[in-house]
Amino acid sequence: MKIIDGGVCAAKGFSANGVNAGIKAVSEKPDLCVIFSEVPASCAAVYTTNLVKGAPIAVTKRHIADGTAQAVIANSGNANPCNADGEEIAQKMCKLVG
Repeated sequence: MKIIDGGVCAAKGFSANGVNAGIKAVSEKPDLCVIFSEVPASCAAVYTTNLVKGAPIAVTKRHIADGTAQAVIANSGNANPCNADGEEIAQKMCKLVG
């Protein structure tokens, strides 16, 4: 394996950033990130095999059904799959990123 400098932004046309959004209350490290491609890019995903899945998984499956994406938003420290309005929240997050 060859390590390439630049991380996720090493590929031409990609940019990324992370912030501390307060998702992890006890940490000052970034807990929310966005990866952006200047043009729609090929994408794939691997999902949990748990029986209970968070709403963002269902939303993501629909959004990348055609095999393309232009942005990814991810958080660290919050995986509550039992939110009553989880799909609404996930859709709103996607709209905000868009």
